[in-house]
Amino acid sequence: MVKQKKETKTERKTVAVEAETKSGRLKKSTIVTGVLLLGAAAVWGVLGYQSMSRDLGKYFHEDKDDVVVATIDGKNVYLSQIKAVADQIPQLADLPFDMIYPQLLQKYLTKEVIYKSAQESDVQKEPTVQLALKEAHDTIISKAYLEKKIEELATPQKLKELYDSETKTMERSDEVHARHILVQTEKEANDILVQLEAGADFQMLANTKSLDAENGNGGDLGYFQKNMMIPEFGEAVFALKKGQISKPIKTPFGWHIVLVEDRRVAPLPPFESVQEQLRQIFVERNLQDILHQEEVKHDVKVLVPSLTTAQPSATEDALQQMQNEVAEELAAQDAATQAADKALKPEAAPAQAEPKADVKPAAPAPAPKADAKPAVPAPAPKADAKPAAAPAK
Repeated sequence: MVKQKKETKTERKTVAVEAETKSGRLKKSTIVTGVLLLGAAAVWGVLGYQSMSRDLGKYFHEDKDDVVVATIDGKNVYLSQIKAVADQIPQLADLPFDMIYPQLLQKYLTKEVIYKSAQESDVQKEPTVQLALKEAHDTIISKAYLEKKIEELATPQKLKELYDSETKTMERSDEVHARHILVQTEKEANDILVQLEAGADFQMLANTKSLDAENGNGGDLGYFQKNMMIPEFGEAVFALKKGQISKPIKTPFGWHIVLVEDRRVAPLPPFESVQEQLRQIFVERNLQDILHQEEVKHDVKVLVPSLTTAQPSATEDALQQMQNEVAEELAAQDAATQAADKALKPEAAPAQAEPKADVKPAAPAPAPKADAKPAVPAPAPKADAKPAAAPAK
C-alpha cells in the first residue's frame, strides 16, 4: 500500500514536470510568434509607408511645402508656379497672396490649356503665325543684344563722367532749414512770439503748442526750397536770415511762427541716387552711334536712298500748299458765315444802349488773303423791315 502511494507521488511529479515543460515550450512559442508578428508588422509598416509616400509624393515638389494645386492632363501644377506668376507682376507685390491666388491660378490654367491646344493643332504652321513668331524671335534677340551692348558701354566710369559733366551746369537753388509752430489764431501766434522773445525754447513750444505737435519733432520742416512751399509761406521764410524768427505768417492752414536754423545752396544729388537716370541719358545720346557702328560692322550700303514720284503735286511741298489753300478757303467761308449770322440776328437790346465798360469789343474776323475768293456780304435788312426768321435765298 505504501509502495503504491509512492508510485502515485512519482507519477504526479512526472506529470507536473511534463506540464511545466509544455508550459515553458508554450511560452517560448508565444514569444517567438509575437516577435514574428511584430517583425511582420514592421515590414508591412515600412512597405505601407513607402507606398503611401509614393502616393503622396505626387502632391509634393522638390520643396516639401510645395503642394500640387491642380493638374492638366495628369501633369502636376505646383503652388510655386502660381507664386512665380505673381512675382512677375510688380503691381501685385503689396497684395496678400491668399487674396489674389484664385485669379492667378485660373489665369495660369487658362494660359496653359490654350497653349497646349494650340500646340496640338496646326495653327503654328500657318504663314502669318510663322511670320509673327519670327518677328517676335528676332525682336527678343535684338533687344537682348542691344541691352548687353549698352551694359558694356555704360560702365560706372562712363556714368560718373556723365554725372560730373551734368552737375557742372546744374542750377542749384537756395535751401532753408526751418522749424515752425502752427496755431489757429493770430492772437495765439502773437502770444507764442512774446514767449520766444522772452527766451522760451522754440522746440519745447512746438511740441506743446503746435497743431502738429503729435509729431514730437520740435516743428522741424527739414531743408526745403522756396518753390516747394505755398507762396505766402515761402516768401516770408526766405526773407529771413539764419537764426531769425518770423512774425506771424498766415496761410490756409493757420498762423505760423518760423525759426530759420540754416541756409545753404542745395547740394548735388548723390551719384548712386541718379545712376539709373544717367544711364537713360547715356542711352539716348549714344544709341544712334551704336546703331551706326553696327551698320559699319556689317558693311551696310544704301542703294536707293529715296523714292521720287513722277507728279510734282504729290511731293510734300505741293501737299502742304494744297492744305494751306484749303485752310484759307475754310477761314474765308467761316468769316462770311459769321458776318451773315450777325446781320440777320435780331438785337437783344435797343440800338441806343451803350455797351458796358467791362465788355471787351469782339475781335474783328481775319481778312481773307489776296488769293482767296472774296466773301459775298449778306444784304443788310431795311430800316423798317422786321428781322428775317431765316436767311433769304
